[in-house]
Amino acid sequence: MENSADILMPGQQIRPPSNNQIAVRLLEELYGLKTSSIIELNGYDDRNYHVICEESYTNSHITTISHHGYTLKIINSLDSQKTHVIDAQTEMLIFLNQQGINCPVPVKNINGLYYAVVTFNVDECTDKYAVRLLIYQPGELLCRIPITKELFRNVGNFTAKLTNALINFVHPAFVGHKTLWMLNSVPKLRQFTYALKNVFERELAHQVIRVFEKDVLLVKSKLQHGIIHGDLNEQNFVMDCNGREIAAVIDFGDAHWTCLIFELAIALCYMILQAGDVAMGKHVIEGYQEFRKLTDIEKKILKVTVCARICQSLVMGAYSHLHDPQNEYLLTTQKSGWALLKKLWPLPEDEVLRNWGLMN
Repeated sequence: MENSADILMPGQQIRPPSNNQIAVRLLEELYGLKTSSIIELNGYDDRNYHVICEESYTNSHITTISHHGYTLKIINSLDSQKTHVIDAQTEMLIFLNQQGINCPVPVKNINGLYYAVVTFNVDECTDKYAVRLLIYQPGELLCRIPITKELFRNVGNFTAKLTNALINFVHPAFVGHKTLWMLNSVPKLRQFTYALKNVFERELAHQVIRVFEKDVLLVKSKLQHGIIHGDLNEQNFVMDCNGREIAAVIDFGDAHWTCLIFELAIALCYMILQAGDVAMGKHVIEGYQEFRKLTDIEKKILKVTVCARICQSLVMGAYSHLHDPQNEYLLTTQKSGWALLKKLWPLPEDEVLRNWGLMN
């Protein structure tokens, strides 16, 4: 069982320092690979690098170099302590690829392990970070694709297929695993709302938290549980060359055991944020229900759960940017999130369900 020290506390700094030279050195020392180019990718608490490698290598566990490159991931100091969860994520990635769901393939280091824990000697940093390497998934991120009804229906399809596949995956490390980004952790957001400077927005956040506790968390025992990806947002779907089909899903760092309906609620949250239109959620739900039918209780809690995820993203984005003002990625949801939450939250549940095609 995890304790409170395993969840981010206010003011705690966990993100690894940014340093391309360290990344290049880690790639050579841990994986026997020489870097020909390196680009830092977006990241919230972790550091992610897209690296292209030279053809020569000294790693007996690699048979051929990926021409699309690799993602070198340096995991934040908090999650790096949970090596059993990193093992579980690795097994999940291997399992999903075997099930025909494309996601990053883990690469073994020169010691035959899927990760190593290292200490950086830079910027007086003494924290330890887990380092892993994944085969890069080529394609365009969904956030750069024109929004269509068909695209959102495909997101719903994929979300349901992923949920159905993960029903057959179990791992003991996910039992008791907790992070601040789980919807079960929404009540803990109260510790971070001081980052919201607008009094009305802060009160709105507290209102959403209260209702989510009462209407969702108190009935979660009645909902089907399993392991979910936990962060199906517009930056974690990789599209094919035509921009129509989902080619892969990436970033399983928030995977956990919870209510299965939360997977749809999270995807729905980010898609309507992307569209700036609550009604567009209908197409995500239609696609989802082609492979998984929603129960009455799942329909009833969907609006509040989507609002809770928007709130979670807004609060944690504001808090994280307060402590890491150089990271503009943290403000992704802020641009459209408050406007959407202020529009969605006051709407009667029946009206939202009708807009989403869940009620006549």
